[in-house]
Amino acid sequence: MTAETVSRRRQQTLDRLVAAAIDVFAERGVEAASVEEICERAGFTRGAFYSNFDSKEELCLAIVRQQSALMLASTREALAAIPPATVDDGSLDEIVAKVLALVDAGIGPEHNWVVVRDELRLYAYRNRSFWPALQAATDEVAELFRQAIQEAFERQQAHLLIPVDQFVVTVDAYRERLRLEEILGTARAAEANWRVGMERLVRALVVLPGRAVESGND
Repeated sequence: MTAETVSRRRQQTLDRLVAAAIDVFAERGVEAASVEEICERAGFTRGAFYSNFDSKEELCLAIVRQQSALMLASTREALAAIPPATVDDGSLDEIVAKVLALVDAGIGPEHNWVVVRDELRLYAYRNRSFWPALQAATDEVAELFRQAIQEAFERQQAHLLIPVDQFVVTVDAYRERLRLEEILGTARAAEANWRVGMERLVRALVVLPGRAVESGND
């Protein structure tokens, strides 16, 4: 058996354990989920788990790294798919397109990951040694988002009514809230179109050159 085969099998084992952990964490929460439950869901023994991870916290770190890599890749792919545009009489189309693509790529369609993201935040709150790794992974994705949005603003000679870092947090929180409501099947989620709402949010916060801020009383 070659080293490449061993490495491939090891990666497959890691991927199955991570996928199983995401499912179990979504159902039970990080702290309530046991190593045994994760192994059973993945189809492995405890030995397979501990040959790859020293602890459940190390598994959580592997989840964060994997999901961050996926989000970075999907965000870069979304950016590459948006052609650069020139300033054209105050159009917000490029900025709106980038925001929609980036937020959609950053959260994605996977229901369990939306839930587990919050579970990992709670776990970090209760286990502060985990927070730096979670924050670093989150910051890497947010920084790519921020740079892309800033570039779009500069291209259109536009400016925000709030700092760009606050803008990134605002649109991410808005999208995540609606995704959770979609998962829960609330009546509000059934009536809401997140793209329409996000476009309104962007247009309310971005000012293009030569445009005065409109009064809410008009």
